[in-house]
Amino acid sequence: MLAREPAPLIVRPARAEDLERITWLEDAAFEDSWPRDLLDYELTHTRTFLLVASRGDDLPLPGYVLFHHVAGEAELLRLAVDPPERRQGIGRLLVEHGLERLRQTNVRVCFLEVRMNNEPAIQLYKGLGFQRVGRRRGYYRDGTDALILSLSL
Repeated sequence: MLAREPAPLIVRPARAEDLERITWLEDAAFEDSWPRDLLDYELTHTRTFLLVASRGDDLPLPGYVLFHHVAGEAELLRLAVDPPERRQGIGRLLVEHGLERLRQTNVRVCFLEVRMNNEPAIQLYKGLGFQRVGRRRGYYRDGTDALILSLSL
């Protein structure tokens, strides 16, 4: 019997019923994960949007991305992909969709912070055109520095 190909990925806005899986992805991806109530708030905040990668309503979401935008600027706040599904283009797809949505709302620049020792994420962002513009010393709770990256849209 042949193995079935995974269903194609679509990117769509997150819905309230996605919150449990988004919270799970958050906990799986980050040492300093955001609590469920904060993620719930972000689902309805007027200046943020959450996008999810989906293979269909009956399958677990493999990833999500969260952007905040105001006054022509945006920040990519969170990007989480299920660990076994990493390095398959899911994170890239989510960020590309988010950046396109920002362009459509006349956002001119997007910033993000990334752990300076998170080489896979840094390579992803650089591959999307982000450039290093600064560094925040001791930014994370464990004392790790953050690199500040920027992309002109």
